[in-house]
Parts: sequence; structure tokens; C-alpha cells
Amino acid sequence: MSARLVVISGPDRGRVLPIPPEGGMVGRGETCSMRLADASVSREHFRVGIRDGRPLVIDLGSTNRTRVNGEPVELRPLSPGDRIEIGHSVIEVVSAGEVICTGAGTKVAIDEDAEKVAKAIGQHAADAAFLTTALSVLTALAETLPAAASATAAAELGAGIVGKALGATRVQILRDSDGDKGQAFAVVAGRSEDDEQPVGAVQLERSLLVKVADQKRAVTATDGDRVAALAPLTIEGVHCLLVAERPGAPWDLGALELVAGAARAIASAVDAHVGRDRVNSERGGEAVEIDGESALAARLREWVTWLSQRAEHVLLLGEPGVGKERTAQAIHGKGPRAMGPFVAVRCAAASEIFLESELFGHEPPGGTRQPGKIEAARGGTLFLDEISLLPARAQKRLARLLDLNYLEKAAGGRIPIDIRIISSSCRDVSALVPAGTWRADLYARLGAHVVVVPALRDRRNDIMVLAERYLYQLAAEAGQHRTGFSADAASRLSAHEWPGNVRELKNLVERLIIQKADDPVAGHDIDRALLR
Repeated sequence: MSARLVVISGPDRGRVLPIPPEGGMVGRGETCSMRLADASVSREHFRVGIRDGRPLVIDLGSTNRTRVNGEPVELRPLSPGDRIEIGHSVIEVVSAGEVICTGAGTKVAIDEDAEKVAKAIGQHAADAAFLTTALSVLTALAETLPAAASATAAAELGAGIVGKALGATRVQILRDSDGDKGQAFAVVAGRSEDDEQPVGAVQLERSLLVKVADQKRAVTATDGDRVAALAPLTIEGVHCLLVAERPGAPWDLGALELVAGAARAIASAVDAHVGRDRVNSERGGEAVEIDGESALAARLREWVTWLSQRAEHVLLLGEPGVGKERTAQAIHGKGPRAMGPFVAVRCAAASEIFLESELFGHEPPGGTRQPGKIEAARGGTLFLDEISLLPARAQKRLARLLDLNYLEKAAGGRIPIDIRIISSSCRDVSALVPAGTWRADLYARLGAHVVVVPALRDRRNDIMVLAERYLYQLAAEAGQHRTGFSADAASRLSAHEWPGNVRELKNLVERLIIQKADDPVAGHDIDRALLR
């Protein structure tokens, strides 16, 4: 179970504490990976352990004990909704993606009809120059969001543009996740400039979020030391919210107009992406399938189906040419990220410096930032081919990115990253960890699920199935008509060891098409193509 801890009351109220994959310590000491400022908390108060993917709380003998749902505990598994009481703080267990409200006494400053406010964007700003800013935001949204790679990428880009214009430390687009008008919200997209206030919490009372979504209101509000501006939007007919937050003085009506106008622009762009992707899918964006009639091919299809519904990263192992990228595409195409991009990076095909630039982007001094493949894959899948060759520096940056879920820009600022990584290797990457050439923490992340893609010689029943499919497909592309393989040709294909696996088989059939072999393909055609 992927979960986080959110402080809902106490000195650290509003803070989100992501649970490390291996668990970690909670307390006020410097050794704690989830550190609190509450002086009544022990230096090492309790530990979060991981058992079968589920977090559990382990009390460390603190003087004032650890309580879960009011009961003192020594060791107890945790579930979403559980509340941990330590010192003067209450911490709630929250599922990944779900938003929790930590408000305690929210005060509304401005409450206006959202449509009316959106139409008056920037006109009532205290600073007359803000009108120019507001119009430039709408222009940026109109120009950049339609070019985004996916609906998710468009939502993230929109949140980033609004946050930068407002000087907000956290901007989130929230979606009603239970269809019950705001009883539960999930994060659609978001960005945060504050490590202690990451995406996933809103320091407001839930009733205000429900009001904004249900009654189509645009409001500014304060809660403690944080101020917020909220506006409703509708994506695919579902109630959503654009929420901008920061510490400091409340925003004026002009800023609220900007938030409301931006919400409408973002909703329109995201809906357009969703509709376009749906049309492309219905027109026959054919899903990649694992071909073959052997038991190993059937087993691989089962793995693909199961992995497609998981959120964890995947490592595919296998000899060169077995079809690791095709397997990755099949996993991507069957899962919830299918509408997002599938971006491939060849780790073996570039120098260390070029590969790092290709992955993370390049930002020359005084120049325009060039985004990398990681940003291009937002909302979808990043395929890292031959991950064993990833240089040490790139390993370090990738491990940090997966820990933080955002990309740090050289000129300052952060880019939220939502990707799933499917990597592949011809070598056993786990064997590189003891030698020190591969990071153990990164392997633990990328190798959450390891699947071996079988060699072609181990599934000989699939050789003729694949050969005939390639023959008919490639012949049609070349304007030829082929009826298949003779018995002699089929015997030669089945007897070959295929050291180059599926790739070698496809290359051989391509040579048959180019050389205009007999029809049906004869045994001597196979011999000639193999010699070539």
C-alpha cells in the first residue's frame, strides 16, 4: 500500500511526510527521515516499518507513548484513515494521491460567483500592472497547453504557470474522487516550492472545498499563517478545484480573478486532450500485444496484464532482441497511463554528458531551457533501455528525482514529475550492486518488479507464428503478396538457434522481402538469408 503521513494538528500542521520505501524514523532528532518540530515529541519517537508493502508503526519506548486511534501501541499495521498521536501532534495515514484537509478555523475573505470573476480577469487588481500579468497568463495557457504531451502534462503545466504568476508556494488541481461532491479529493496535478508543504495536503477546512466545487464559487481564505485562492473547474464532467496557497498576506480580488480565469482555460485544454486521445484510441491506435502460442508467451502475457495495473516501476531482463521494449509498450498500453506518452531512452547509445542532458534537460547560462525526456514522459511511461549502462552521476540524479517526485531546475524552481519507469537490461543489474557500480537504493526502486523476457529458442512453438506475421506484414508494406513458408523453410527456421532472438527473425524476413524470395518461401531462401 502506497501511503503518506500528514500532520493534521500540532506545531507541524499541514506538513506531508512521505514514507521512504524502506520505512524510517519519526521524531524531532536529526537522524529521523520524517522529522517534526514538536518539542513534546521524542528525538526518535516511533519507526515506520514496511511489511508486505504495508506500513506499520513501531513504538521506540518513548516516554509519552505512541497512540493509534486513541490506543497505546507497540507494533501495529497502519491503514488509510488511522490517526497516530504523539506529543502535541496528530498524524493521519493518507493513501497516495488522496488530498487531506488540515484546516482549523478557515476564514473566508472574498466569496464571488466563479463565472463572473473569471470574465473580469485582472481588472480589479490593487496593482494596475497585475492586469498585464493576468493577460500574459491567459496567453501562456492558450499557447502552451494544447502542445502538451498529454492531459496530465497539460494540467501540470497549467498549475506551474499559475503558481509562478501568483508567487504561490503550492498549486494543486484536485478532483472529486468519489463522486459525492467533495467528500474525497485526489491530486490531478500540482507543484510545490516548499519541501515542508508538498503536494497532497490543503491547509483549509474540507467544507470550503465542497462549497467551491458544488456551488461554483471562487474564494480567497486564510487558515493560520497560510492564505489560499480557490476556483472551480470541470474536467470530463467531474467537479475539480484549482487551489493556490502561500504564507503571507491574503490575495486581492484581482488575484482571484486570475485563478478563476486560469481554471477555465486549464479545464478546456485538459478536456480537449482527453477527447483527442479518446478519438485517436478509437481510430485504431492498436494496443501492443505479446505474440506467440507457447506456454512462456502465455505466461508473459499474464505478467503484462498484472503489471499494467500496478504503479511500481518494472525491470525487464533478457538477451538482446527478445522484445523487451515491446513488452514495455504492452504494459504501458494496457494500464491507466495508456493515454500518456511512451518515451524511450537508449542508455547505451550516448556519451555520459549527452545522456544526462537527454534525460534531465539542458539549461545553458542565460539561455532557454531545453526539457529532457523525463519531462516529455510526464503522465506516461519512461522506458530506459539497457539501464545497466546508466552512468553513476545520472544514477544519483535519477534516485533523487524518484525520492522528491520533482525535477530541480538549474536556475531555481521545480518541475513536478509523474512518470512510471520501465527499464530493461541484458545483464543482471542486481549483480552490479555489490560491486559498487550500481546504486542499491535506485535498484530497489527500479527493480520493484523484475520480469525475465524469454529467449526465442526457449519458445520454439512461437517461431513460425512470428515469422508468418512478419512476412505478411512486411510484404503488404512493400506491395507484395506472400502465401507463407514451405515445409522445408519452416523446418530450417524452427531448427535455427536464433542468437539474436526476435530481432534477428524479423531482420531475416525483411531480407526475404528485399531479395524477392520464392513464394512460398523455400528452404534455400532461408539458407541464403541466414548466411547474409
